[in-house]
Amino acid sequence: MLMINCMLYEKFKEKNVPHCVIECPTELKSLVDFDLLILAVHDAAESSNLFDIGDVKARLVLSEHYVVGGIKAPYVHTLVHLLSGRSEMQKKQLADLVTKAICDLLPNVEMISTEVRDIPRHAYSNRRSISKSEIS
Repeated sequence: MLMINCMLYEKFKEKNVPHCVIECPTELKSLVDFDLLILAVHDAAESSNLFDIGDVKARLVLSEHYVVGGIKAPYVHTLVHLLSGRSEMQKKQLADLVTKAICDLLPNVEMISTEVRDIPRHAYSNRRSISKSEIS
């Protein structure tokens, strides 16, 4: 079983599948279609050419209780979880592309940010990286 896991690790070790988690207040729905926001982040990450087509994942988490600078102001913060292995320059390029896409979509929202975080490869697992016998 260890050999199977090692072979699977070798097969998928070059994948740097990003998970883009967009956080924003529910009230932002009056300014933007949430499906367009998710698509803008997805497309920006995909346009970075750091990932295979179809590997980018994007989702939205809505906040009802928040404060920005002491008031309830609109914001968008995107956290991109990325398997380790990219250079600092590549991560900065990715953060800039995602931030710009959101700024273009929401020109009147002042607080827009993107953070790219590495996931240590040894601490990540998904369906593709484990054998079918381990799933049963």
